[in-house]
Order: sequence, then structure tokens, then C-alpha cells
Amino acid sequence: MLLQFQLWATFDGALSAGSSTWLEEIACLAILIIFRGVREDPRQILHRGPVPLPPHPVALEEELDLQQRDIQRLLAENRQVIDDNVMLQRDLTAVKDEIHRLNQVIPKLHADREAHRRELIDRGLKLEAELRAAEPLRADIVQLRTEAQKLSAQRQELSSQVQTLTKDINRLQTENSK
Repeated sequence: MLLQFQLWATFDGALSAGSSTWLEEIACLAILIIFRGVREDPRQILHRGPVPLPPHPVALEEELDLQQRDIQRLLAENRQVIDDNVMLQRDLTAVKDEIHRLNQVIPKLHADREAHRRELIDRGLKLEAELRAAEPLRADIVQLRTEAQKLSAQRQELSSQVQTLTKDINRLQTENSK
């Protein structure tokens, strides 16, 4: 509001002085305020010297078109970044869920593996105990095999004796019958 008042006072003073250069400077100042915005006191701008003429409307339109294309490109890039962010958030959620599931499964797998290991150790210990218990039986088996071999040899000897005796009996019977 103060800036508008100062601008009007400067414009009013220029009209009363009847200077056409003042009018030109004020018009340029108004254009600068409209297009660029002024954060300084307009009188300071007037005391700096002549202000350059504003750009031609065609140049402004070209600049606006360029800025519009830049805005559209930035919007497209922004949409792509948002889409990528959404996908990454989904992936992150899926990975977190998978980690949570694995954290629940891993202790069970460890417990199962530990139980299986204990079972194998117990089986091994039982087999060792059975082997130690079978050690005395091994000596008995060796002794029984030796006896079986002896008995087999005796049986063969007795079989041969029986055959010899059977031949003798047959021969004696044949002699007696004559």
C-alpha cells in the first residue's frame, strides 16, 4: 500500500512538472513493478538513471512458452519421481514384510535343525552302544563258526565212513547171498 502511494506521489509530481521523461520513467517503473516486483523504494529506482525499455511482447511470449515447456517437463519428471517413490515404497513394504516373515521362520528352522542334530547324535550313540554290546557276541560268533567248521568236517568224515560201511555191507550181503 505504501509503495502504491509513493508511486502515485511520484507520478503526480511528474505530471505537475510537465516532464515527458518523468512520465516515461514512471511508465517503465510501473512495468518493472508489475513484471519483476519491486522491493525497494521507487524513488531510488528513479534516481538511478534511465530505465531500459521493457522487453517486446513477442519476446515475453517466447519466454513464457519456454517457461511453460520447462514447467511441463518438470511436472513429467516430478510424476516419474512420484511413481518411482510409490514403487520403492511398495518394494520397501514388501521387503520389510519378507524380513518380518523370515525373522519368524528362522528361529523355527534353527530349532528344527537342532532337534534333527540331537536325533542324529542320539542314533549314533545308540548304534555305538549296540556295537559295544555286540562285541562279546562277536567272539561267540567266531567260536561258533569254528565249531561249525569242525562239525562240518566231522560230518564229512562220518559221511565218508557211512559210505564205506554201506559199501562193505553191500559187499558182504552179496557174498552171503552167493
